[in-house]
Amino acid sequence: MATEGSLRKRRSAISRDEVARLAKLARLALTDVELDSFAGQLDAILGYVSQVQSVDVTDVKPTGNPLNDVNVTRPDVVEPSLTQEQALAEAPEAVDGRFAVPRILGEPE
Repeated sequence: MATEGSLRKRRSAISRDEVARLAKLARLALTDVELDSFAGQLDAILGYVSQVQSVDVTDVKPTGNPLNDVNVTRPDVVEPSLTQEQALAEAPEAVDGRFAVPRILGEPE
């Protein structure tokens, strides 16, 4: 397994300029110190990804879940529940038989 020191010996997978370009695309205002720091951190991450990608998985079966867990659910049975009127009785505000909530993100009505 590679150590942090051995990862630094390889050529950088991402440059400071590339980090600056990504930051600009993401509309992030980063200082020079942050650009240098993130460039080093992202380079280390890409180095670890490269290590994982180099592992021979020829004989490894694909799996979506390595555990044998199965969802345990109850039968879907209709049971008594609140009426619409009962559900809305304690609501701060109801409109046309529905809960009224504040608009978010400037969505039109």
